[in-house]
Amino acid sequence: MRRWQESINRRLPRLWSRCKGIRNFPRFFSCFITVANYIFTMSPALFKSLFILLIFLPNGLSQLVRTQQVVTATLGEDAVLTCELMTLKNVRQVTWQKVTTEANENLATYSKRGSHVNPPFQRKVEFEDEGLQNCSIVIRGVSRGDESCYKCLFNTFPEGAISGTTCLKVNELYGPSLLITQTNNSHTTLSCSATGRPVPIVTWDDIMIEHSNMVDVTHPNGTVTMTTTVTVVVSSLTDKEVRCVASMSFSDVTKNVSMVIPASITGQSQVSDDDRISGTVVGAVMGAVLCLMCLIAVFCVIWWQKRRKDTSSRKPPVPDPEISRTPLKTSPTSKQSQSLTSSPNSSTTSSPNNSTTKRRMTKNSSPSQISSDKRRMQQAQEAVKKNLFNDY
Repeated sequence: MRRWQESINRRLPRLWSRCKGIRNFPRFFSCFITVANYIFTMSPALFKSLFILLIFLPNGLSQLVRTQQVVTATLGEDAVLTCELMTLKNVRQVTWQKVTTEANENLATYSKRGSHVNPPFQRKVEFEDEGLQNCSIVIRGVSRGDESCYKCLFNTFPEGAISGTTCLKVNELYGPSLLITQTNNSHTTLSCSATGRPVPIVTWDDIMIEHSNMVDVTHPNGTVTMTTTVTVVVSSLTDKEVRCVASMSFSDVTKNVSMVIPASITGQSQVSDDDRISGTVVGAVMGAVLCLMCLIAVFCVIWWQKRRKDTSSRKPPVPDPEISRTPLKTSPTSKQSQSLTSSPNSSTTSSPNNSTTKRRMTKNSSPSQISSDKRRMQQAQEAVKKNLFNDY
């Protein structure tokens, strides 16, 4: 008897405390059945007295506030949370709270004087429906940190606060990506991968599958990568669009990727449309870089040839070595003229015969003088050229 009482005193309060905090009637009823079954097992007399307690159950246990139990939103989208008071009450204020492990955070309040959003949530939370009987808020761009349960408190007079709870669940979906991993003459192997939380569902549209295989990998951040590999006949894929679809369970969010496999390249590795576009962009960039390098090379060649031409035009000609090595030859007539000019006494003592001789000498020496003048001019030109060459 004592052991039975100790068991009742130890377990019954814990079971009953769980049931008292439940505002949803179906869940409360399930919890109530659990407690009743436990009491009936321990003592039929106590089970009979349990029905008397139902008369004194508080009104808060009934479904006074209607809410959506679970609201699902995809990462980055907006989520709408709604609470509706089912019975007409004298509501003074509606308060929205975020349930955390430490304490509930006040997000926003609404009263007859207007709405107010607390500063930490002013750009995150907005009122969509403002009312004392029906109130809803919007959470913009949901993230993992927004995944929690939220309470709406209808502060009434004189009953007090009547609350409802709704929980926000954030789904994540990345991909999918499509790839041909193996190709032979008769069959082709296609792979499609998608990552998400919870586990994504990967399917194929309108292809004849001979064999399929699914592999999932769980990551430390809670996401799961699901890869589906199928084997199909090559002839069924010729010039046909292959589509892979990724979706989430209990959600309308879907993502897909597709590509067309031409007959000319059946048997070659294929990539998705995004990979093909990125390859085209890389090729265009490389082509532009090569064209720019070619233009720079042509400009350098033209500039070098022009500089070389200018340098060659300013460079003096190289003197002829044979002219510089050949000594000047003096003719006999020039020697005679030099002797005549060098001895003035002979001119004074000369006779008329000397004048005739002088006239004869000038007649005979005119070609040699011309040649000597040319040589002197050449020597002067060579000296000038040497000076110019030394200056350069």
